[in-house]
Amino acid sequence: MNQMSEEVNEGISKYTIKNLNLQKEPSKSAMIIKVIPAYSRFELLDSDDEWLKVSFNHREGYVAKGNVSVTKITTATTRLKTRPLKESKSMKTIKKHQVVEVVDQEGVFNQVFYEGKLGYVEADLLSDDGIKYQPDKLGNFYYNAEKFVNDQKIKSPTPFLVVTDLKAKQTYVFEDVKGSWKELYCWPCSIGAAQTPTITGVFHINGRKESFKTGRYQAKYATKIKEGYYYHSVLYDPSGTKVTEGRLGEALSHGCIRLAADQAKWIYDAILDGTTVVIH
Repeated sequence: MNQMSEEVNEGISKYTIKNLNLQKEPSKSAMIIKVIPAYSRFELLDSDDEWLKVSFNHREGYVAKGNVSVTKITTATTRLKTRPLKESKSMKTIKKHQVVEVVDQEGVFNQVFYEGKLGYVEADLLSDDGIKYQPDKLGNFYYNAEKFVNDQKIKSPTPFLVVTDLKAKQTYVFEDVKGSWKELYCWPCSIGAAQTPTITGVFHINGRKESFKTGRYQAKYATKIKEGYYYHSVLYDPSGTKVTEGRLGEALSHGCIRLAADQAKWIYDAILDGTTVVIH
């Protein structure tokens, strides 16, 4: 009977991109409490692959994950501009590693909210984790994943490291053996669809829930990568007894990474909070 967790994550602000229904339950057929106007701020309480539990004007409910701002982090000091032009007037300086909420894109600029102000930031100065990457350096990963993670000296505060390769649609688990990473598993996975992509960057496992469900499906063994993004099982019917969407190796999720149920359970049981996750 698990729905979303009741744990509240205070201080996480998001914005609507268009008018959104605030619904009593995480289902499109659920009662509509009220309509949240476009570009309105709300507090994020919890999330899963498709729905967000939120508080808006002291009313709690659920909104669909689409048409909600996307959290990005600045990779360098930049300026919040009034228009999507390099010569446009600057409203505010945003330091490196600050969180912004992206609501739209115009050319090479993202329209964002920062500290309640709406403006424009150059898109190439934003990432999912605040780190700039050089994609060509990832080429060697495809030839020898184990050598790559050791050569890059990737660290994890636990004995495990989890890496998901979005191009190959595979998730790797490495174990620390006498100071070196040894490949333990390599599993096919499904990732975010084009319109709801999986985040990229370096993250740390921070929570889990045995399952979550909507009126249409249930996902089991959910291990949190970042707010709204999880490793979890393929999809079951709402009762959790029958697999209704079991495809792996495809881009079809709402941003989460889907695995076979036994593999998702292994991560849920064995991978401790704090474990480093690399998604590229």
